[in-house]
Amino acid sequence: MSIRFSCSCGRKLKVSDEKIGMKVLCSSCGATLKVPKKSQDEYWQDVPVKSDAAKVDYAGGIKEFLIHFLPGGLVVGLMCWFAYYLSNQILTGKGNLPPLGQVTGKVSIAGQPLANATVRFAPKDPIYGEGQNCKHLAASVSIGVTDDSGHYSLLYVKDANGAYVGKHKVMIEAKDASGRELVRGDFNTASTLEREVKPGSQELDFDVQPVGSSSATPVATPAPPVQP
Repeated sequence: MSIRFSCSCGRKLKVSDEKIGMKVLCSSCGATLKVPKKSQDEYWQDVPVKSDAAKVDYAGGIKEFLIHFLPGGLVVGLMCWFAYYLSNQILTGKGNLPPLGQVTGKVSIAGQPLANATVRFAPKDPIYGEGQNCKHLAASVSIGVTDDSGHYSLLYVKDANGAYVGKHKVMIEAKDASGRELVRGDFNTASTLEREVKPGSQELDFDVQPVGSSSATPVATPAPPVQP
């Protein structure tokens, strides 16, 4: 004797009565069904027959992908990007720097060493090449701070000393304990100082004038270049 019943998807099922109470799979939608004790003749007649072709559960498939595969894919993608970025910084980081010259010197004010003065070298023509996506590569400002004896050494970026090889506008400023500027404006905010940085090592000394002194042509005294 056989038991006849239908799945909710419309698939007609027929199994032997030995499987009463057991669970079977619908061959159409894969649903798990419990075999009834008797045939569902009325239900068999009322449920329209649907296609025997296997159905594709697109919504379920997308859900499974988002739950199980997307997070892992994002993690792998981020790891690959980080590995590329890190290797690029390690292998080519130094190559991304513009040509630099090592610059040291001494700053004095009215002939006396000027301590805690900030020395800035701003490139007048900072473009030195093209990077990715045809974007221009531009050199940045180099900065140094004088010690108690007025000596300074320029720093381009962290772990890279020097300044971009080329002509620079030089700005020097220093403040006293009350925050008042000590250096005359034509040496800092309205600086007319210009120096050219060359490859190798060089010493560039400056004798600035204090605020309130008569305006005269700023003096920039370069020392003989020191060959590397």
